Amino acid sequence: MTSNEQDADSLRTSNQASIEAWRDFLDLSVPLVIELGHTRLKVREILELEALGIIQLSRSTGEGVDVETDNRLLARGEIIMIEDRTGVRINEMIVQED
Repeated sequence: MTSNEQDADSLRTSNQASIEAWRDFLDLSVPLVIELGHTRLKVREILELEALGIIQLSRSTGEGVDVETDNRLLARGEIIMIEDRTGVRINEMIVQED
């Protein structure tokens, strides 16, 4: 077994122990927010909005989206189409230490 395989096994074991500690909470629903971008508009600009108008966001189309829960960044991904629905493909998980 290589060092990388040992590290992966150790991480897997650690993750399993963490999951077991949270066993009673695993079925709770948690709201997720998928953020495409953000911007600020003046009240005048908001009042002038109309159907088919465009609001420019802070990100370019290639930058992807953030997946957040409880105002904390959880992952980054990209918008995909799944049949007639929209989804998010997770490209990166964000680990935040408290």
